[in-house]
Amino acid sequence: MKAPVSMRTLLLILPIAACIHIACYYAQLPDRVASHFGPSGEADGWMSKSAFAAVYVGVMLFQATVFGGIGVLLRHSPNDLINLPNKDYWLAPARREKTLRDAAESLASFGVATMILLIAVMHSVILANVNGTFRLGVLPLYYLIAYLAYTAVWTVNLIRRYASTP
Repeated sequence: MKAPVSMRTLLLILPIAACIHIACYYAQLPDRVASHFGPSGEADGWMSKSAFAAVYVGVMLFQATVFGGIGVLLRHSPNDLINLPNKDYWLAPARREKTLRDAAESLASFGVATMILLIAVMHSVILANVNGTFRLGVLPLYYLIAYLAYTAVWTVNLIRRYASTP
């Protein structure tokens, strides 16, 4: 059985997916793209479509860099700069490498979830522009609720994992 794709690999793939996503819709976007929406869902901020595309891809690359880089940063950080319950146990020399590898993978999964949220919301923004309504529906709110639920579960699992020692 083949091993599943790691979250760190997905951090590399999702910016490419965002590039393909915007490339598929770029020609259909108006020259002036609604890029910010108020609480009512009505567009209240605009930018050129080239700037919109650049911001979309740039944010995705930034997210991938931050969430992918955290693992590298952790490996090169002294233990006293790492905030972790039961730090003396989890960062003992015999367990440090595995703990930091697992933490990096967990943080990468949070980054993947964040990037999926961004792609989903950007798709709603793109459609609002392509169809000419310049109004977001309720879907981005559902995306946010799902993301917040994921964040809560992710946080509880992270705390449970490191709060006690085996």
